[in-house]
Amino acid sequence: MIQIWRTARPRPRYSYVTSRRRLNMTDEATTPRLEEKLRQFENDKNDDKDVERVPVPAPCHNSRKRNLIFDEERFEDTFLKCLICRENFDATDKVPKMLPCHHTFCLDCLRQMFRVEGEFRQNLSSTFRSMPFAVKISCPTCREGLIVSESEIRRLPMDHTVTELLSFVEGTGKTDIQFCAKHQMQPLNFFCEPCIMPICNDCTVLDHKESSGHVVMNVDEALEKYEPMLEETTKTTDAEKKSIDEKKAALERAFENVEQIQKELGVQIRQTFDRIRDTLDERERELFSLSEQEIERKRKEIKECMDVVVSRESSINKVLASLTKAKEEKDISSMFSSHKNALETLSEKVKIPTPPRSTEDFAVSFQFNSRKEANIRQFVNNFGDVLFKSN
Repeated sequence: MIQIWRTARPRPRYSYVTSRRRLNMTDEATTPRLEEKLRQFENDKNDDKDVERVPVPAPCHNSRKRNLIFDEERFEDTFLKCLICRENFDATDKVPKMLPCHHTFCLDCLRQMFRVEGEFRQNLSSTFRSMPFAVKISCPTCREGLIVSESEIRRLPMDHTVTELLSFVEGTGKTDIQFCAKHQMQPLNFFCEPCIMPICNDCTVLDHKESSGHVVMNVDEALEKYEPMLEETTKTTDAEKKSIDEKKAALERAFENVEQIQKELGVQIRQTFDRIRDTLDERERELFSLSEQEIERKRKEIKECMDVVVSRESSINKVLASLTKAKEEKDISSMFSSHKNALETLSEKVKIPTPPRSTEDFAVSFQFNSRKEANIRQFVNNFGDVLFKSN
């Protein structure tokens, strides 16, 4: 909480005192504007027990002293935030721009108002094929109208009171202070060793009493005590991190090496089985060639026998036809002549191979002898091995 008082004695300078530092401001031209905002803020004031005193310059004719008590958060929400987007003013997109009616809004919101109004006018009439050069916008607070272009919006005067307040609050270091989450607006200026946590002044009285076994010290004392320990821990952690980094690098190299080994191992396995397949293919071709040679030889033998049989058949048929004709004609000379030729033909010795006793025809049988097939399959199933060696 902040307490502000004004005195009748005029002063060329005024200051804002916080728990951390004192900053001076010298622009007296902004005093009436600041007074107006303070009077506006006085209507929404909230009382609290913990206050800080901040002197503010007052007009010379005011001869009495008056106290104003208000919340810093409400002060920031009322004076340092845009009333449209509720974001803090800054020096870039959220520049505080003052309208002729003396109400202040950020530049980004005013540009958005111009674009929305321009698009509305563009959609309302077909006359505007593009965005209009200037449109009328209304102040969100008092509804006073203003016809402006986009460039004129950028040239609107800056609210220097707000910018000085921004610089003032930034200079107080309020944003650098860590406040207690349990006790509102109380800075964390102490440290409880058993609980290992920063605490505020109220915590030392209510929740972290020394009579209850809590050991409380100033934050600076805690930093002085624990900084050497943290430094030693930091060195140990750095050494451990360095060791981890070295192991990580070694593992990355090992990973790359494993990838390379996998490629080389795959090449070796493929080459080995390619050689085995080539050998098997070569043996297969040899067996096919051998079988074809044997089949062709046997085919020739059968053909030769067939030729002998056909020739013998032709001779027998001729003799048989002659005998039949002589018998039918009952020609005695032809009968004796045919009989003589038949005896001569039958007396000729023709070598015709006879089938084996086990078969009734000249059938030929071939069989492939795979005598070591089972052994080869077993050998192939157990063929090869992958050996890993650790360095």
